[in-house]
Amino acid sequence: MKQVLTLLSFSVLLSSGLAGQDIPSIKFGKISEAELSKKVYAIDTGAAAVVLADIGATQLKGNDKASVSLEFRHHRRIHILKSSAYDIATIEIPLYKDGDAEEKLSDLKAVTYNLENGKITESKLNVKTGVFRDKIYKNHVLHKFAFPNVKEGSVIEYEYKITSEFLFNPQPWNFQSEVPHLWSQYTISLPEFLDYMLIAQGNIPYYLSDRKDREGSYFIEITKDAYMGKTATERFDITCAVGDFRWAMKDVPALTEEPFTSSLKNYVAKLEFQLAGYRPPYQEEKVMTTWPALAEFLLKRPGFGGQLLNTELWLPTVLNPVIAGATTQTQQAERIYEYLRDNFACTGHSQLFADEPLNKIADKKRGGVAEINLLLTLMLRGAGLQADPVILSTRENGIVNDEYPVFRPFNYVICQVKADGKEWLLDASRSRLGFGKLHYDCYNGSARVVNRDATLLTLSANQLSERTQTSIFINKEPNGKWTGNVSKLYGYYGSDKLRQKLSAEGKEGLLKDLRQEYGNEVMIDNLRVDSLQKLNEPMLVHYTIKNTNEQADIIYMNPALGERYRQNPFKSADRKFMVEIPYKINDLYTLNLEIPDGYLVDEMPKPVRLLLNKNNDGVFEYNISQSGGTLTMNYKLELNKAIFYQAEYNLLREFFAQLVAKLDEQVVFKKKP
Repeated sequence: MKQVLTLLSFSVLLSSGLAGQDIPSIKFGKISEAELSKKVYAIDTGAAAVVLADIGATQLKGNDKASVSLEFRHHRRIHILKSSAYDIATIEIPLYKDGDAEEKLSDLKAVTYNLENGKITESKLNVKTGVFRDKIYKNHVLHKFAFPNVKEGSVIEYEYKITSEFLFNPQPWNFQSEVPHLWSQYTISLPEFLDYMLIAQGNIPYYLSDRKDREGSYFIEITKDAYMGKTATERFDITCAVGDFRWAMKDVPALTEEPFTSSLKNYVAKLEFQLAGYRPPYQEEKVMTTWPALAEFLLKRPGFGGQLLNTELWLPTVLNPVIAGATTQTQQAERIYEYLRDNFACTGHSQLFADEPLNKIADKKRGGVAEINLLLTLMLRGAGLQADPVILSTRENGIVNDEYPVFRPFNYVICQVKADGKEWLLDASRSRLGFGKLHYDCYNGSARVVNRDATLLTLSANQLSERTQTSIFINKEPNGKWTGNVSKLYGYYGSDKLRQKLSAEGKEGLLKDLRQEYGNEVMIDNLRVDSLQKLNEPMLVHYTIKNTNEQADIIYMNPALGERYRQNPFKSADRKFMVEIPYKINDLYTLNLEIPDGYLVDEMPKPVRLLLNKNNDGVFEYNISQSGGTLTMNYKLELNKAIFYQAEYNLLREFFAQLVAKLDEQVVFKKKP
């Protein structure tokens, strides 16, 4: 995926930026009438809100646990200009936890400022009653609060501190969000006994990027048992070189969603940090090692590999009835997969570790994606099959960087199984997936099999192809009217969406959509569907159509009836990101029409063949002809890749503009003299 990713070790001096004569001085609570009176900002005159300042700083402090802690302070000030930005006034602060250890939130302050009758008023958040704690999943806790008395023109400001003993997990920093930032700055001070790796993403230049070296001290306490139940405390002063790093961006534009973008997380200008190793006075150790070492780590985790152990007592009672009568490995795998898919409810599709033991998941028949697919892996192994968990990141969660063997970017678990010499990827957490099929959200780059080799799997949207085929036969009737029979064969993912619609709304929901596509001049009847329950097969839909127009001297008819591209999906003249379509496209359409008695073809579109580029990454062919009393039209659209880089956008946009224009052309029938 084409994005700007920079990998830097902190042992390397960063290049210096500008001298910083325009660095703002922002102090909490110091708000002026001029700030509150401002209505628009030059950076984006239509912005609903603007971040006036976003400042983060991380320091390491000695603690009483014979180590150091991370102390992160965050100060943010936002001007809310329109009511559409009120949701920005609800703040979420995620904290990491592991067992009894948890990051600590403290020193929280939040104030809303308004200008009322020429005076500045303050509405302060009641921290004791206004902050809510919400567990996301096993290793994360969310603290949430909403600013009081927010209205158009309000300035909101908050700050807080997070203290963390998880040295591997310094707070990341985003320089961008959905609204513009006038100033965004992050600083971190790191001692030489910790080696961190920086992952820098984005293509916005830094206004400042510098480093200063100094000597620093860290006071560390160790509490030891002495005698008679008493303890003694030893204090150490570690003096070492410290690097003070600073990055800042000025006038950062808003990060806005564009059609066919998998995740803005892939494009936001940000910094992330990963502990690479320890140096003296710690015992020297490399933390960031290899992918196989990460796989070994996951297999030892109680919430992952530990779930696949000690199952002798309960697993056979669940497994044996499921695979009874299966005569091949593939049949066993299919039985186990279908049992979980059809009988278990998925409570969430973003989960890497199991929150509960798998025997409880088996009893309750519900769990998150990791729990269901770890149970799938366990049952397949119980049947004697070679099966392993696979970890990946879904499209909306952002891509995984192959350079870094860490588990944090992953949010999804599936299963790889080998049956009768063939390998399958399975996901039992989605109720309508066929055996060996994955939702297109899983095709997001690199995945890792959690086995001894941490085998790399590449799952790309370019590996998927969605083929649809529509056939329409129209028969003439007296007075210029006609009736027709329509058959449409959907692609795999189109079939999945159709099954969802039919499950939720029945045939009436599908009929409603079809009537909107064809318009009021066409009646639709006799709808039937094939392969509704055959989840490995595409769906075929049949229905009849009939026009309701009265006889006229001239009849206008678009031969591209019903479902078609009616407008260009790429409207914007500019594109900041890649175009990421979920799959390649192959659409075929055929129309055979009997020309009404007493009419002749007066005008009809011309055939055309469009090529997106010389590589034939996009092909559109439109053919139309008349033979005796029959008019035949067919078109074919092929997108032979799903991912297009920014430089290809104008070609893609123009290709679809011409395609839509051609599909909008009509045939003109004229009454014979």
